[in-house]
Amino acid sequence: MNDDLNLQILLQLTGEKSHLYERLNELLDRDDLVRVRTAVAYARWDGLGLIAQNLENFLASGGEFQCIYGVNNGVTTPDSFLYSLYLQELYAGHSYAGAVEDAYKNATFHPKFFEFQYEDVTTAIIGSANLTGGGLARNAELCVEVTGNNDSIFARSLEECWIGLCASAIEVDLDGVRKLAVKKELGSEEDEEPEANGKAAKPAIKVEVKLANKPLFEKILDVEQTAKKTKLLTSLDPLTDKPKYLYLEIFETETGGTGGSQGYQVQLPAATLPAYFGLGPYEDKLATFHFGGEDIKAHFTHFYNNTHRVRLRPILDVARPAVLRFERIATDEYNCIIYPKKHHAAVLAAKCDQQTRAGARKWGISSS
Repeated sequence: MNDDLNLQILLQLTGEKSHLYERLNELLDRDDLVRVRTAVAYARWDGLGLIAQNLENFLASGGEFQCIYGVNNGVTTPDSFLYSLYLQELYAGHSYAGAVEDAYKNATFHPKFFEFQYEDVTTAIIGSANLTGGGLARNAELCVEVTGNNDSIFARSLEECWIGLCASAIEVDLDGVRKLAVKKELGSEEDEEPEANGKAAKPAIKVEVKLANKPLFEKILDVEQTAKKTKLLTSLDPLTDKPKYLYLEIFETETGGTGGSQGYQVQLPAATLPAYFGLGPYEDKLATFHFGGEDIKAHFTHFYNNTHRVRLRPILDVARPAVLRFERIATDEYNCIIYPKKHHAAVLAAKCDQQTRAGARKWGISSS
């Protein structure tokens, strides 16, 4: 048995141009990679996005990915788990996503572990870095990278460690993510990672990398298969980095009119209810819609996998077809503007790139 090990120190200094995510991407990009495992205290899409493309390329080639993240720590976000569900839907090799909730108020799940198993050797990176934008790009971090043969004591020890980590975790599915979000045991991608005392007045560092490939919802919009994309979009109600805008086509005839009038009830595509409005299955919300000087309060419900009509009286006299734009300004509060018929084609082409099926209304969600 060959127990010779290769070791190197990985140092990431704040403000320097060398980043840990670059080394992770190098390890992910090898042709002989078989399996990847990671167990970290904190995981966020702003960190996962830095390695997402190489991770997905690896899974598309038949590789296996397993992950365990700590929760109830104010940092790990629903978005990180939703990305795991995205991977599970698209790639059969994503075999496990687990969560560990601390059992004690004075003890924390705190590992930082990345394992890459190749055909002949296994490499592990163990140190201070979490799977976050800070851990992989901004913070000062120190890790050790160790490589040993797959038949070594080192590789067997890694396997035993992983078994122990899995024993402390629960497997996460969509209902589990929703429950964690409702219990407020997950953080938000819209917030910075928590600051140490006394740091609030200090400037933020600008890193010469994009801290995520794109918002997670935009990645899902790129899925080519409509059925899979719709399924993924309807899982996004716990998403914390939500789209700012929803563009919605208004047809010649909507319901709610009388005497041949056009109507004022606009039909919301099923995917927009969770992905934009944040409604879980059968959840009801009261939202406020601002149309210039007129405010409309309306209830709407996510009847799972079905559309919902919302009554918006200001659209009643608008020439059709038109496009209605919602802009999120607060929780369950939206500014609304209507692009009239003369601008319909241009706005539709620029902003409404989604359609559930042929003949259905077109729509789009975006950050800008």
